[in-house]
Amino acid sequence: MPYFSETLSPREIAVLRLVAQGLSPKMVSNRLNMTSRTVHFHFANIKAKLGVHTMEEVMFIAGRDNLLGEYRVGDDVETDEGEI
Repeated sequence: MPYFSETLSPREIAVLRLVAQGLSPKMVSNRLNMTSRTVHFHFANIKAKLGVHTMEEVMFIAGRDNLLGEYRVGDDVETDEGEI
């Protein structure tokens, strides 16, 4: 099991998966029933826990360490607003 998957909370992993799918913070907040500010807070925690500063670094580590499970970055996602 990758080290980082143990340090990220289940909610942080949920946010990470949706961000990886290309959802905006507003769309993530709607999907997870939280405020956009909370989404930004979770993503800041993810970056701090992974020791990185950019979304690109987060996505690299997430892919490398299989933090997204079966999901692959770039997979299509259906939203209430349609496909992204």
